[in-house]
This record gives sequence, C-alpha cells and structure tokens, in this order.
Amino acid sequence: MTRTTMTQAVAADYADAMLVARRAKNALFLFLALILLIQITMFFVARYVHSIHLHADATSSASADATTRSSTDVTLVEHPAGGSSRLASPAFEYVIALTNYGGVVLPIVLSIVLLLIITIMLVGRLVGVSHVTSAFCWSVLLMVLLFPWQALLNSQFITGAPSMTATPGMTAPPYESTDIRIPGVLYTWPELSHDYKFENAPLGVAILKWARFVGFPVLALIILLLIQGRSSRGLRFALGESEVQVAEPTVPGGMGG
Repeated sequence: MTRTTMTQAVAADYADAMLVARRAKNALFLFLALILLIQITMFFVARYVHSIHLHADATSSASADATTRSSTDVTLVEHPAGGSSRLASPAFEYVIALTNYGGVVLPIVLSIVLLLIITIMLVGRLVGVSHVTSAFCWSVLLMVLLFPWQALLNSQFITGAPSMTATPGMTAPPYESTDIRIPGVLYTWPELSHDYKFENAPLGVAILKWARFVGFPVLALIILLLIQGRSSRGLRFALGESEVQVAEPTVPGGMGG
C-alpha cells in the first residue's frame, strides 16, 4: 500500500467517524428539542384546556354540582348530564417524569459526543474545531441549566407530609412556595400541579411564573439551536462540505515602488 493510499484511507476513516458522531448529535438535538417543546406544551394545555385538571378542589366541585370520587392515582369527576371528565394528573405526572429524566441524561450525552468530535478533529488536524469547541462550551452550560436543581436543593420544601397551609379538601401534592432558590429549566410535577393556574397579578409574580414555565424553556431551546448551528458548521468545514473563508491580509500603505 502506497503512502498516498494510506493517507486517503485514514482521511476516510476520520470522515466516517465524524459522520457517525454527527448522526448521534442530530438525534440528541431532536430529542432535547422535543423535551423542551413538550414541557412548554403541557403547561399551556394544563392552563388553558378547561376539561383537564391536575387536582380537584372540593369547593369548586360542589359549586359546579359535581360528584367527585378520589383515588390515589386517578380522580373521576362525574356530571349530572351523564358526561365525565377524567383528571389527567397520572398521565401528566408520567410524561413530566420522562422529560425530567431525558432532560438530565441527554445533555450529558450530547456534551460527550461533541467532545468526541473535537478529539477526532484535533487528532486529524481538521479545520472547524473552533466552532465545535464553542458548541461544546454551550452544551455544558445547557446541561447545568436543564438540571432540575429545585428537586435536589428544595427537597425539604416538597415533602409527603401535609402542609400546614394546605386548603382543606385539596388533593394536590403538598407544596411550600416560600423557597426562593433559583430552579433549573425543567419544572417538576409538584411545581406544575401547584402553580399552573397562577394569577396574572401582581405583575412581578406573574412575570416570574411565566418566565418559569415558558421563558426558561424557550431560552434553553435557543441555546440548543445555537449548539446545533455551531457544531454543524464546524463539521461541514471538517468534512469539506463548506469552504472556509480566509481573509486575505492587507498591506498597509499599498504597494511601494
């Protein structure tokens, strides 16, 4: 085997490795984007779809002339007209648990994949490594932001014991809202079930709640798009799918005679 053939085989091997890593990166990007969109969608569904309730209020049910039967997992509200409205709390709780799990694990895997791509590009002395390095740094930030810190740091505020301020007749999970620690982007089930019907007054509290359930996930989605764009650009340069623009140096003072 000649030296030229050996060089071509090594270059093809590097290219195959980066193509595999790019497919994994694209799949992780799609899954993470789906997780963030699901969290945003579930908040809007819980807040604005009136046929879906995350917990039952005995007072409001009595005023609506409805008979409520509660169980540990599923609550069924039956109306005199013969229709029924099943509370969606078990399904919501399960989906939120899945999004929390994926939102914690997948950013770690994405950072590892980007680090693998950087290693391949450095060993192969390929161009575009600066873009992928930038994407890796943003992915580490995204990993920190997505982690639901409130579930870890605020465990003493979310317990199974009855709350002293809980309203009688409420079946919502006990939740103390006095903690002010900054949470992660992903909200948990106790947060959603307690705060999804928050009032838009006072304005400061409403802004914080909208930022919690909508603003933070949208910001994480923007960071995710930034990671995808920069890493894809670097890979296109490394694979020769795009030309690297190199600025030509200018000679000060023009051509001297």
